[in-house]
Amino acid sequence: MHETEVKLRTDDFEAVRGRLQQLGARLKERVEDEKDLLFRSATDLHALEGQVLRLRLFGQEGMLTWKGVPTFDKGVKKREELQTRVSDADALRQLLDRLGYAVSLEFSKSREYWDLRGLTVSLDELPFGRYVEVEGDEEEIERAVAELGLKEAERVEEGYPQLAARHLGQ
Repeated sequence: MHETEVKLRTDDFEAVRGRLQQLGARLKERVEDEKDLLFRSATDLHALEGQVLRLRLFGQEGMLTWKGVPTFDKGVKKREELQTRVSDADALRQLLDRLGYAVSLEFSKSREYWDLRGLTVSLDELPFGRYVEVEGDEEEIERAVAELGLKEAERVEEGYPQLAARHLGQ
């Protein structure tokens, strides 16, 4: 599986929501406190360099995700992504600990997931800013960015882990 997405900085979620509704998008889910735990090897600090090993928590359950090294073309991020749901996030954390992986960063966000013609549009609010992510087919992403009135918005190539680490002074 591959992830293709654009991340845009914006302060005007109301305008984006309004455009999503005008375009017939459907709100799939609103998550008030989505917590991400990023892992690194406790013995080899370069083991996952450029990659992401993340556990996203949903109560006792979670989603384990590995993301490969990204490439960028005009602000569009592409990379390999593998993920699986886990029914017992605490047990998975213990398993990762036994394998030599430790939590290197933890942050939370509020997120709205919208479906726009098969694209996933996420409105993300974090302590360090508001962002819109548009994920799916690259040509459709560019079309959606224009339709959402975000063509002039700042494209952000850094991932939330890098932004959160800088915000936290790490």
